[in-house]
Amino acid sequence: MNKTINSLPKLFDTMLENYNLCKKTRPLGYTSSFWDVFPEDYEKSIGQIDAWTTFLRNPLSLGFNDVLINFDNARYASQDMKYNGIDAWKNRREHNFTNLIDDAVSSPEEQKTIFKTIDCLFRLCGPDFVKNYSLESEIGSPQKSLVNIGSESFHTNMHDLSLLYYFWQISRTADVLLKTDTPVIAEIGAGYGGLISKAKKRYPKASFILFDLPEPATIQAYYIQNTYPDSKILYLKDLLERGAKVFDEEFDFMILPGWMIDKIPDKYIDLIINMRSMMEMSSPIIDFYFIHIHRIVKENGLFGCFNRYQKTYEDGDIIMKNYPFDEYWVPVLSQTSLYQEHVHDLILKRQDKKSDFHIRDILKSLPPR
Repeated sequence: MNKTINSLPKLFDTMLENYNLCKKTRPLGYTSSFWDVFPEDYEKSIGQIDAWTTFLRNPLSLGFNDVLINFDNARYASQDMKYNGIDAWKNRREHNFTNLIDDAVSSPEEQKTIFKTIDCLFRLCGPDFVKNYSLESEIGSPQKSLVNIGSESFHTNMHDLSLLYYFWQISRTADVLLKTDTPVIAEIGAGYGGLISKAKKRYPKASFILFDLPEPATIQAYYIQNTYPDSKILYLKDLLERGAKVFDEEFDFMILPGWMIDKIPDKYIDLIINMRSMMEMSSPIIDFYFIHIHRIVKENGLFGCFNRYQKTYEDGDIIMKNYPFDEYWVPVLSQTSLYQEHVHDLILKRQDKKSDFHIRDILKSLPPR
């Protein structure tokens, strides 16, 4: 069902309004070539209301949904950009949101991979953690694989399992900090909101700020509002209308374009997360984020940085060990990801005096060597 811009339901009207405000404030050169993939008339996508009910199986979530990875990678791996005869990127540009995959995992190979991964995560994270935080929402009609463990069963998929692994790394190091008082947690590049959704379930008193491009921000608004319908969600409009006072309010979620990180008050954030997206930014944008990460994270606050050792695309090589960390971080966790060997799991704690060992010296041994 296509709706005209003047007849959208309230949530979609909010999504459209926030999207247009984000576009108006967007700085020149902010988007890297990797993410210059959305149609100029994206507001038409917002108006295709029926497409949103299955956005996790159609091109709306292309680029930040691992279950669509074969369609995603076709822009590099295939000359005609097609997978299974479908150019999903063209479909998104043309607002064709036919589902790309079925609602259930049918491939025996993929089922085998899922069960093998669950077995590893059971031993790593514990069965209760895996069952409690697997596919906590049906919003977007995610592809599902049914897992039976004894008398219990739950649904999951490979993207959800990756979120679960990284969330476990965060929670096992940050629980003491985040389960007290009312922490503020931020994520840069929040995808469709899956990781933040798991975090809200574990830390219900926390406030969450999501920074992203205008297009993914619409998807986060849809997913979070439907997953947590009673939550208080603030948007760019609220920040522009009330200025810095908005940070004195109680809220559950705040969804902002990434460039508005410069409006966050000093030492406001308890935990900031970047999961597999700085590796897809240009160096000037990474530098911009680090200037403000260093400013807004509280003393003893944490920075969870989970990114590829190296990623090459049109803007050049992005190398994790070259990120501009300052001298006020100490490592809490630093290891090759147990889920993806080309990714490094790094969690740092902020302190008020310079560390004896600069974190960049510690990271020198990371690939590429």
